[in-house]
Amino acid sequence: MRYAVLVGVALFMSLAAGCVGGWVSEGTPTDADLYAVFGVSSSDVFAVGANGTVLRRQNSKWRELDSGTKEDLWGVWGTSDEHIVVVGDNCSALEYNGPIEPPEEGEPPPDLRELNVATCGDFRDLHGPSDGNSAFVVGERTSAQWYGGGGLSNGRNFNERMQGVSMVVQDEIFATGDEGAYYRKHDGSWTQHTVTLCGVVLVDGVCPEGHEAPAILWDVWADADGAGAVVGNFGGMWLLPPPEEGFWEALPTDFSSDLRAAYGYVDSKGQAIVYAAGHNGVLVRIKPDGGMIREAPGTHENLYGIWVSDDGAHVYAVGAGGTVVHYSK
Repeated sequence: MRYAVLVGVALFMSLAAGCVGGWVSEGTPTDADLYAVFGVSSSDVFAVGANGTVLRRQNSKWRELDSGTKEDLWGVWGTSDEHIVVVGDNCSALEYNGPIEPPEEGEPPPDLRELNVATCGDFRDLHGPSDGNSAFVVGERTSAQWYGGGGLSNGRNFNERMQGVSMVVQDEIFATGDEGAYYRKHDGSWTQHTVTLCGVVLVDGVCPEGHEAPAILWDVWADADGAGAVVGNFGGMWLLPPPEEGFWEALPTDFSSDLRAAYGYVDSKGQAIVYAAGHNGVLVRIKPDGGMIREAPGTHENLYGIWVSDDGAHVYAVGAGGTVVHYSK
């Protein structure tokens, strides 16, 4: 009996210490939809969403920061716990530089400060190297911009509204969006593809005429060598690097839910592993050979954002109604 009690105590202490991995739901102080998540470490994580919501996770608890805006916020990225950039609707570009000491008199200012933008627009995503001080911001056709510290300056204009961007190495950019738009900047030059979905079974690897439709490419993640994945509507997933020519065949799946977010890491074998999250709580792990592993995050809420730690030991996904799910090995 004494041995059983000791075993039970040891198990309880292990659980309390977070030694047992898997997916868990984490409580947040909001019921607002959360659209994006980014971590500066596996335990210091930021999430943003509807109505100006900005959350920060420290010491295993989420708390709300004062963003100073009620605009919907769609993207978050940073390089340290005192250098976080947030973007969203109606020219929203904000920067967090650490806690603000309250004044002796009067109301304290918001926790985030506004940044100047070169061109107003609805921003949808931003990303940059973890060891740099610049990021690429995408959104409306004319509002792709560079963040370089202190504000946003004009970048390339696109022909379509862009939804997702990945830039883990400076100036090596992957951007995806509406109308099947896929762009890559490599060695100083941009290339473009239009990705389509096929509504019927392929014939000899080709979609029959009249059955192709442009996909909505919601997000992209690629490593320094350009390996990764693109995700889109109707469960669409495509491996990177893409074919030089011809039809992009989506990976086969057993679901049709839109995949809204993608993020990955490079494993110990040097392979790019990508996690994707989407509607109805769908969450999958995409292997380098195109194989797919369905995860069980424990929610059926729509998931809109995902982030993976550099070692793949932690994954955070966020979604409707303040949903946060966290995976740890």
